[in-house]
Amino acid sequence: MKWVSYRSSDGSERCGLVRGGKILGHTPGNTLLDVLRSGEGLQAAAALVTSNPAEIVDLAWAELLAPIPVPPSVRDFAAFERHVSNAGAAAGGDGTISPLWYEEPIFYFSNPAAIRGPRDDIPVPAGTTAWDYEVEVAAVIADDCSDLDAATAESHIAGYLVYCDWSARDLAARERGFVFGPSKSKDTATSLGPYLVTPDELEPCRSGKGYTLTMNGYVNGELYGGGTWSEIHWSFGELLAHASRDTTLRAGDIIASGAVGTGCILELSEHRDYLTPGDTVRVEVERLGAVEARIVGKGDKLVPEMMIARSIVIAAPPAAVFDVIADPRRHAHFDGSGTVTDIITGPGRLTLGAEFTVSMVLFDVPYEVTNTVLEYEENRRIAWAHPGRHRWRYELQEVEGGTLVTETCDFTTSPWGERVAGSAWGQRDAEGIEKTLPLLKALVENGA
Repeated sequence: MKWVSYRSSDGSERCGLVRGGKILGHTPGNTLLDVLRSGEGLQAAAALVTSNPAEIVDLAWAELLAPIPVPPSVRDFAAFERHVSNAGAAAGGDGTISPLWYEEPIFYFSNPAAIRGPRDDIPVPAGTTAWDYEVEVAAVIADDCSDLDAATAESHIAGYLVYCDWSARDLAARERGFVFGPSKSKDTATSLGPYLVTPDELEPCRSGKGYTLTMNGYVNGELYGGGTWSEIHWSFGELLAHASRDTTLRAGDIIASGAVGTGCILELSEHRDYLTPGDTVRVEVERLGAVEARIVGKGDKLVPEMMIARSIVIAAPPAAVFDVIADPRRHAHFDGSGTVTDIITGPGRLTLGAEFTVSMVLFDVPYEVTNTVLEYEENRRIAWAHPGRHRWRYELQEVEGGTLVTETCDFTTSPWGERVAGSAWGQRDAEGIEKTLPLLKALVENGA
């Protein structure tokens, strides 16, 4: 099962089960933490929302929150040997790991008040010039438990999620001079999400102490580094046994793995720059989805762009360009968002009023969207509306050397336009257009 936390249109925070690109919503105010604390279990909650959902929401347009927005506690371990060695070398050592690390897993407490959602902006904190991400995976505790045995402790895991620990490396270097460990260097933000994935979904991939699932970090679309979950030295059973010794883990507690080897810029700092405002980061774990964040300056406020428009000149007449855009079966060939996979139904050529259903994928979940053509002028303009009622528009103008093509995502036509435009979806749409137009240009000019 995949569970999410989201903000409903009525403003309430609630949880829901993901099924086929839809969220089957729980009752208002019922969060994942509430479900875990109730003792009813995710299986019983799934039966309830499947048989009688309080609402059904398109995953594509939902305002996703961190699965556990305010966990009772957050423990972050250092369970990957390669990361520990690389980080030590980057800090000026020779990469040799202390024997203590092999005797018992080491963790620090992170800040539950600093949890961010899977698409939230991340501000660079004051006083750092070495802002970094970490590619991690985390377990969510299913119930209150103490003094667990490593062999059976995983039975107390409700599910796993992507965990991105944001770190100020220069502040951390200063804090290492005192025995308390990291504090302000890890205090600003931790991103979680997009899903809580139950362990049974991962079981076919189990290998050694982990799973044969890739864990990677990307900056501005470029793969920086990563590895696989199966590299982990300390299993989650061992992490839980250590964390629960002589204390109580509570339902909703977060237990994080620490970075996978080369899963942060610190390990790559000889040839990679640290993050600055304007960068985008994607932390991805196979089968768990991805956290995507725009890095911003502290105090920056996003002004929603209600009409996102970008243009390009294509060396072809308007009719040749329009023929490609008006053929829905070719949309996947020039889609820059990475979400369009196929056309399920629709005419061979779009006209005013035509409907076409698109197969898409978001957060590794396939879903379908039916669009309706609401604006049409042969060889000059075409626009279709999504279920969110905003419009994708293409306008063509003959110019010297070919056709000026302007693609617009118009949020002014949607009653939820300002909220969507100001969210991570609006930022993603701008990036998608900027990638789509060069693909369309190449497709038309090459006659493919």
